[in-house]
Amino acid sequence: MVAPAVRLHALSTGSMTSSRGGFLDGETGEITYPVPVFVIEHPLGLVVVDTGLHPELAATTARLRKLASTFDVHLQGDGSESVGPVLSAAGYDPGQVAQVVLTHLHFDHTGGLLELPNARVVVQAREWAELHNERLLDLGAYNRDDVDLGHPRLEIDGDHDLFGDGTVTCLLTDGHTAGHQSVRVRTETSVYVICGDCCYLRRTLTHEHLPPISHDRDRHVYSIRRLAGEQAQGATLLFGHDPQQWTEIVRDGLHERV
Repeated sequence: MVAPAVRLHALSTGSMTSSRGGFLDGETGEITYPVPVFVIEHPLGLVVVDTGLHPELAATTARLRKLASTFDVHLQGDGSESVGPVLSAAGYDPGQVAQVVLTHLHFDHTGGLLELPNARVVVQAREWAELHNERLLDLGAYNRDDVDLGHPRLEIDGDHDLFGDGTVTCLLTDGHTAGHQSVRVRTETSVYVICGDCCYLRRTLTHEHLPPISHDRDRHVYSIRRLAGEQAQGATLLFGHDPQQWTEIVRDGLHERV
């Protein structure tokens, strides 16, 4: 069953620059890429997938700890590019967001959660458990202060149909992190899969060109192939940080096969 009122929108919450080799093992040079969030309008409530960068990163990268020297963050200092203001500018009330699906808990996917005060967080249980991994916390990839804010939380284990109608489904695509998930969205006319960082770029999918570091490389490849299967069945894949795809979305809007 597909609810005709289900709609998907892609919004930008700043950008970052880092080594291209961090995305594609062995590559050289730098890459500047978007930090997107996605809004799903559903009759039973507004859903946001990922929350972008923490607003403090516009002024200082101190909260990134050891990763501060790895990423150049591009976030407007007037506060207009964090998820709350971006949602408001698009006509949404951040206080009315009912659920936030976090693909994983890396800092560039969780930083804006504080601006969505009334949402329930939906996260894989094995991903939430990584908040006790002191190595990842010390590194700066994870930050308890980004996500452990007292929101009601649904910890899931594997695939999960968010509304029970097949329109919004969390898909376990672990490997990049311990509990990474992607999100399939069925609208009246299209099927999209928000890949998160299982596929940073289109090339991650087409060439199985992984980053140098994965939580579990074999599981990462398995998950990439799962997403390839979604594409083979007609889904449009929305990659985690692909600048070329994002340019197309900004230029043409969100549409099939972007």
